[in-house]
Amino acid sequence: MSGAVGPKEEAVFERQPQAGDTLNEREAMAVSLAERIALDPHTVTDGFFEALKEHFTEDEIVEMVFACSIFNWGNKFNITMNLDSSPESAYPNGMEYREEELG
Repeated sequence: MSGAVGPKEEAVFERQPQAGDTLNEREAMAVSLAERIALDPHTVTDGFFEALKEHFTEDEIVEMVFACSIFNWGNKFNITMNLDSSPESAYPNGMEYREEELG
């Protein structure tokens, strides 16, 4: 990682990133929204929406929720289908997927 992207990427992967030297308040709120949608969308409460509205328009919030939902759908699809990259790909391959019995 280098340049302006590296520090922001590191901040995003912190547990519950906060606004500060690396992320501004809008960025931290956007990351928090994405985490909530991915981990448990029930945590996107009315109070959280009110906090989002302090930094984003309603149109921006709808766009972020839509984008997060599409990415999460893609993740669920890839996991369900056990997709992997080809050996010739620049991306890592040999993905290992956890399996659990429903019960």
